[in-house]
Amino acid sequence: MRKLDYFKIIHKYIPPYSLTYRIYITHVTLVTAKALDIARRLKLSPEQQQFIEEACMLHDIGIIKVNAEEIGCHGDLPYIAHIIEGRKILEDEGLPLHAKIAENHVGVGGLTKKEITDGKIPLPQRDIICETIEEKIISYADLFYSKNPRKLFAEKPLKQVQAKVKKYGKRQEKLFKEWYKLFEGKKPVKPKVVSKKLIT
Repeated sequence: MRKLDYFKIIHKYIPPYSLTYRIYITHVTLVTAKALDIARRLKLSPEQQQFIEEACMLHDIGIIKVNAEEIGCHGDLPYIAHIIEGRKILEDEGLPLHAKIAENHVGVGGLTKKEITDGKIPLPQRDIICETIEEKIISYADLFYSKNPRKLFAEKPLKQVQAKVKKYGKRQEKLFKEWYKLFEGKKPVKPKVVSKKLIT
């Protein structure tokens, strides 16, 4: 399997030395490292690991089309649209499998048509969900890192990820628990409930 020169693609769309580039490269590199650690733990094949590396490094390429000034992006679209735009970019590059991950990595394993409709999310009304183990690993690893410039290098604590996932609804919360057990080899710790009497 010939290795893809993903830096060539990144440089084509994101100017090196730009704010967006610095944030993008840091974020995708950290997510890739975590995803590959999981892939090795699960003993995925070298080909699967190579694909995870390539797709992970390209999964957020669609941010160039959105309006997110804090990360140097001055497009016209809402942030969530980066998944659709990322798919378009990578399909145009002749990478349909990588493109699928650009689209379905958000949340915990993507979004169902019902979640998109009920949440009035500005996305096509169809299922956008992870199916393969590679897609699931990348979606999971991405949950632990932010593109917020002030939090760029820090892996999010498990409790913080759990709290965020809980806001996504019961389906995604349940799926995260399953993935955590599969990818980390252990059950997630339940967040402690703080008594209201102790809150001043």
